[in-house]
Amino acid sequence: MLFEESANDPAVVAERGVRTIDHGRQLPAGFSPRQKRLGSGILFTVHRPSSETAHIFRPKTPDKPGRKYEQQSKRYGGAGNVLDVHPSQRHLVGDTSVPVIYVEGIKKADAITSAARRAGARVLVVAISGVWNFLSGGEPIADLLEIPVEGREVGIVFDSDILVNPGVQGAAVRLAETEISRGAVVKVAYLPDAADGSKVGADDFHVSGKTYAELRMTMRAYDPDDFELIRLSRDDRLRAAFEDLERRHSDTAWTWPGADVDEDLFLAATGAARKHGKIHADGIRVRVSWGTLALEAKIGSSRTVGKGLARLEERGILYRDNESREGRKPGAFVLRASVKQVEESPAKKEKATKSLRESYRSTLHPRSPRLWASRPKFKPTKKMIREHRLGVRSWLPEPREGLKRLGKKRSHALDRLDAAGGTLGVGELAEIMGVRPRDLTRRKTSPKGRDGLLIWLEEAGIIVVEGAVVTLTDSWLDRLERARERGEELEADKRGEEDRKRRSDAYRDHLAERRLRRPPASKPTAAGLAAVERSHDKRAEHIAEHDEHQASARAAELEHKRFVKRFVHDRLRALGRIRLELLQQILRDEGGTPSYALPAAKSLGCTVERLPEYENREFIVAPREWAA
Repeated sequence: MLFEESANDPAVVAERGVRTIDHGRQLPAGFSPRQKRLGSGILFTVHRPSSETAHIFRPKTPDKPGRKYEQQSKRYGGAGNVLDVHPSQRHLVGDTSVPVIYVEGIKKADAITSAARRAGARVLVVAISGVWNFLSGGEPIADLLEIPVEGREVGIVFDSDILVNPGVQGAAVRLAETEISRGAVVKVAYLPDAADGSKVGADDFHVSGKTYAELRMTMRAYDPDDFELIRLSRDDRLRAAFEDLERRHSDTAWTWPGADVDEDLFLAATGAARKHGKIHADGIRVRVSWGTLALEAKIGSSRTVGKGLARLEERGILYRDNESREGRKPGAFVLRASVKQVEESPAKKEKATKSLRESYRSTLHPRSPRLWASRPKFKPTKKMIREHRLGVRSWLPEPREGLKRLGKKRSHALDRLDAAGGTLGVGELAEIMGVRPRDLTRRKTSPKGRDGLLIWLEEAGIIVVEGAVVTLTDSWLDRLERARERGEELEADKRGEEDRKRRSDAYRDHLAERRLRRPPASKPTAAGLAAVERSHDKRAEHIAEHDEHQASARAAELEHKRFVKRFVHDRLRALGRIRLELLQQILRDEGGTPSYALPAAKSLGCTVERLPEYENREFIVAPREWAA
């Protein structure tokens, strides 16, 4: 695994300290009982930046999907999340003239170390046991802070699925921004996928014959926009799908009730899809939580989000796709788009360049931030105060003043103006937004009246209205930001992010608590498995016997009904008519079922009549043609 599949030099492996584990009992202290039950595998010695050592275990058969490495647990005396620096590079930790490369997994770190050693390059390779394991409790771990990065070049080399996996992409962004905040110059590697579309890691990259210099060529200065730009430059079908989404968005009249919320939700889902969405048979599939959508769309109520998503589904704009959803993963949406037409475009030739950025500035990627709705004034009602005084209500909300904000309709008006190049006629803008021209420019004439949509924007210096023409000012984005500050929207953004994180943490805690309540899984014995197999065989035998008995019973029942029908036919052909009770009695004496007599007679075309001369008793009367 290490030498042939991961391009690790034997000398690098020997210097580190790696050995095979045949049984969990051979693991050192710090590993949990669960980890010791994993069986055989490889034990790596971890050399921390602080010169302390720890261990990481790579079991041959993991018990949890996606978890290849097991590290020592704090609960059992281990160090928890730690970073690894190869012992041959320990002296480079404090040398800020030497670049640092962060990579997931010791195996991949040693592959880069081996390639750099062959090339004669000086580089400090740091292994993270998992892409998020440079954090603990949401904060950088001590090992990360042990490595000085002020003015230092830092590279992040994660697997090639960084362009489609939101978890890996989010970890790369968090690591990059953490190191930038510490003064580093960060670069990110964008490894190409394998020919069959499978993901490629740093070890796979070097196994294919690539050198350390070629690995450096895959890196570019960190820019969060590059995730979507490089994805679009590499995938013609993905680019075509977004072009179709662009057409659908432009052709849709977002004027129905609630359309302001729906459009912002659609733009938020599209923004997530640009970062890590995948091609789907019906368009683009993206995994994103409701909390993230609400925060991006500036919606404070999950109920409002649910209603908006339901309306988008009804109109065939997107649909939810949660069939294969895992417990801790957010749900997925499919944005409907066609990818049948894939045309040659300049983006394919010029890749992720400035021209690609400019060519992909569209209405799906608006420059204007999404805006919060105005906050209404609130005052506790007398009923709420009474319930709180009586103890029915445990918490009484504080009264608050209302807060006027530009709101979502004005946000969309700015989107339309920006997409049109910054200038539109009042009539054109009103037609696009589905309102009357006077609704854009009127001024309120009474205390309860409302200003037109453009009045507040004009007073804030964001637009200029000259006659029947509306134009964005040169500094409209800066003035819009100041208007957001006056409306306390930045504080609302912060509260929204805190609320999203609180809900996310609460959901994870709920799942963890549910797992703890779950009884431990036990492995069945050979005798137990044999007993289960015998039980299954016996059950199959009983089912076969039951089916055979049912088939025999159905055949006997059918034959009996034929007998009754022949009996009734013969009696009525001979007599012409007969009292129903008498017919049933004779049938019983002949071994038939009395209740079958009447249905059999009706199926033969006989009728039931009450004869006055016989005290209105029921008689079965044969059809007239029988008498003829």
